[in-house]
Amino acid sequence: MGETARHRRRPTLSAALKAARQVGRPIKSAIIDADGRITITFDSDPTAVDASDDWDRKLEELSRGKN
Repeated sequence: MGETARHRRRPTLSAALKAARQVGRPIKSAIIDADGRITITFDSDPTAVDASDDWDRKLEELSRGKN
């Protein structure tokens, strides 16, 4: 009965970049918009490995999900 709702922290830019690097995605740019959402643009290198499943799995591990 005394439980209160906790405010979740927004993901940091450094945490998002670290997660992208851990799964091997080449990053072209990253910005934080006015709403505080992080937008990462990946390099479209044709030789890059498609790691979208790894990227999604890493975001779930960080409990970030979609913003």
